[in-house]
Amino acid sequence: MLTLKLKLLVMIILLGLLLSACSLGSFGPPETCGDNIGGSADTAKYDQYFTNMALVNQNGESGMEGENGMEFASTDSLDLRADSNSDIAVRACIQDFNGRPIPFDETRTFTQGSSGISLGSFQSGSYVVRVIVEDTLVKNFPFSIK
Repeated sequence: MLTLKLKLLVMIILLGLLLSACSLGSFGPPETCGDNIGGSADTAKYDQYFTNMALVNQNGESGMEGENGMEFASTDSLDLRADSNSDIAVRACIQDFNGRPIPFDETRTFTQGSSGISLGSFQSGSYVVRVIVEDTLVKNFPFSIK
């Protein structure tokens, strides 16, 4: 009889853990940067505002090309750097494809010339930086942290 009670207790605990995990979103789709943000970037709008844009580490180096975009080390702190034609508000939203919440979503003003946003460092996994101008996706930077 004790064995049956122990089995029932273990099943209840496992069910509770499963429900907790589902409510935290670990089994759901990744969070998005908005309903209309994703997919292909608007290259005409990008060209209107930028001459160059890159995702780099703290030393200004691009990551190695990997299976899921550029690869960086977990010790790297990432920056989004750009040369812009005019002052423009730039939203950088990073989607985490590992089921975790969006780790970065900020809007900064890029001034004419060279500007940037410090994005910070990330846990191992796959991500994409969505670069958004005037509610329009202008650039995607897929990357992974090893």
